[in-house]
Amino acid sequence: MDGHDEASGPGIGELARDTAKNKVGVLMGSVGGRYLLRPLNGGCEWEVEPGAMGRLTASEALTERTRIENERSRVAGALKAGQ
Repeated sequence: MDGHDEASGPGIGELARDTAKNKVGVLMGSVGGRYLLRPLNGGCEWEVEPGAMGRLTASEALTERTRIENERSRVAGALKAGQ
């Protein structure tokens, strides 16, 4: 058990909001009582205090996933155009 309360917050692999930094990431786990979030588009994890962890609504999660996919498409299009 990772000390995570499934009824009140996101589970491992789900999107979560760091309310202190107003950032969204994927919940990777917990260490020392803090949660680890990773940016949706990859990168380094950051630590989040339990009181600053929030669950996204289905609509917010869809918006974030769409934003990341659009960003990936723009980058891929720019790379293709530069060839």
